[in-house]
Amino acid sequence: MVRAPRPALLALALLTGLAACQVGDAGAPTAEGPGGRDLPTPACDGPLGPVRDPDSLPACCTGFVGGAHCLPDGVVPAVLAGRFSACAGGGACVPDPFIATGGVYEPPACTSLQGAEGVCLSGCIPAVEEVWSLLPQDHCYDDERCVPCTNPLDGTDTGACLLRYTCEGGFGGDDACPHVGADVVDPSTLPACGAGAHCLSTVLVPAEMRDRLAACPAPNTTSLCVPDDFIRAGGNFVPDTCRSVGDVEGRCLSRVLPEIDAQAGLLRQGTCDVGELCAPCYNPLDQVDTGACRLSCDAPTEDPMGLPACCDGRGTCVPASAAGDAADRLGPDTCDEAAGMVCAPDVFLAPGFVPETCDSGLGWLGQQFRDGRCLPDCLPGVDNFLLSQRSCDDGMKCAPCKKPPFGGDSGACDPIMTGP
Repeated sequence: MVRAPRPALLALALLTGLAACQVGDAGAPTAEGPGGRDLPTPACDGPLGPVRDPDSLPACCTGFVGGAHCLPDGVVPAVLAGRFSACAGGGACVPDPFIATGGVYEPPACTSLQGAEGVCLSGCIPAVEEVWSLLPQDHCYDDERCVPCTNPLDGTDTGACLLRYTCEGGFGGDDACPHVGADVVDPSTLPACGAGAHCLSTVLVPAEMRDRLAACPAPNTTSLCVPDDFIRAGGNFVPDTCRSVGDVEGRCLSRVLPEIDAQAGLLRQGTCDVGELCAPCYNPLDQVDTGACRLSCDAPTEDPMGLPACCDGRGTCVPASAAGDAADRLGPDTCDEAAGMVCAPDVFLAPGFVPETCDSGLGWLGQQFRDGRCLPDCLPGVDNFLLSQRSCDDGMKCAPCKKPPFGGDSGACDPIMTGP
């Protein structure tokens, strides 16, 4: 769902003992400076917005190596805050390749300390400047050094290689899925938007997921409300498996997701954590893929499975909550009553169902008892030896509108007995 860089580029304390490896065999730069880079035009706006000409912005980092300019306050998203130094006049001092591509930029690969895989990053990034003298240049530009993807001392991820951003994969490119290791982003550094969720800049959320997330309230209207688990994993998170309605395969998803909260009355928590509900992989009514089990690199492990049948095959077991106001008119029949399931005759599931009018044959009790409706014979109120099929179809009985012998409303003719 979301991809974003780690909170720190380098574990500085773990690199200070590597002075003997500080330069290595540095190759010649491929150009004189940032202006000589061949940067392709990105196919999308990136985390820093549209493409800009860095020279149109105030210069910064001139006392060190150059190649950086000041982006105004509010342009750099929260997940990148702290990566760049502050400009004296406000804003953030961002290396030119990031500005010139709107942040849709993949730092060149290089060979870093002890032959470790690395990427070329500007010395204008404070964490790089701090260990400038320890890092080899390799074939990076003069204003860059080769930062290792993994700390050669302890094998921990430095986060340097997660700064690459692509239109297809967001931050981190081909980061492992599901994500393991340290948090990609600490959600507590972002504005909260609900239980277990925080606001993440819209540009950091894959386009295909944006419509499935709620917008954050002011003043964070350019952000979306994302569950913390996805933020921590940079989007590469696989939700816990659970058993959903009708004992079908499902996933534990947060109620901050509008699709989940809208069906809170139908879904159950089950083995999920507080604030989560078990969403089915496939809609048990029509076996349509819900997408709940296809987030990130997840996929269903079971084939679609419908809800159990009842009413001699003429009904379907559904959660009582799904039956709405008609739930107290339905019985368990062969459904799992302990699981809160009731038997909904299939005719009720058909849109626009209207029971046929019939003559109950109970006129001998009084004319008021003759008017009736054809209803499934598995309904508790219809499964009565006094009632018969009469003119109704097979599997139906004619239920009088008035309840004998005293004439109270039987409910058979209420609008509630019609379909959705």
